[in-house]
Amino acid sequence: MSAQPHRTDVEALLSRALAPVDPPEHLSVRLEDTLTTITALAADELESWELRSLHDPRTWVRPAVAAGIGTVAAGSLAVLQARRRRGRRRTGDADPVEFAAGAVRTIADEVERRLRG
Repeated sequence: MSAQPHRTDVEALLSRALAPVDPPEHLSVRLEDTLTTITALAADELESWELRSLHDPRTWVRPAVAAGIGTVAAGSLAVLQARRRRGRRRTGDADPVEFAAGAVRTIADEVERRLRG
């Protein structure tokens, strides 16, 4: 008899302890600034790469790394901005396929906007 109320108390404690916590606003701003800086640095690295050095594969490492890091940073920045614009979603409404499709659209829009200038 005493096991049932005790288990309920443990479940309630775990539920409260594992409740999602929103990060502070300054953390989101700082993350966005860092991702923007990384994207800009990667773009600068790619701009400084000379096509004359294309014949030497040893010079491909830095531009390849810059392209990869810049792509990840820009994609992360686009997802972060999309989540902020959309607002916090309720967990009951979460549809992973819909979220992924929206994230891809947002990333494509952000990349297109940045390529235009």
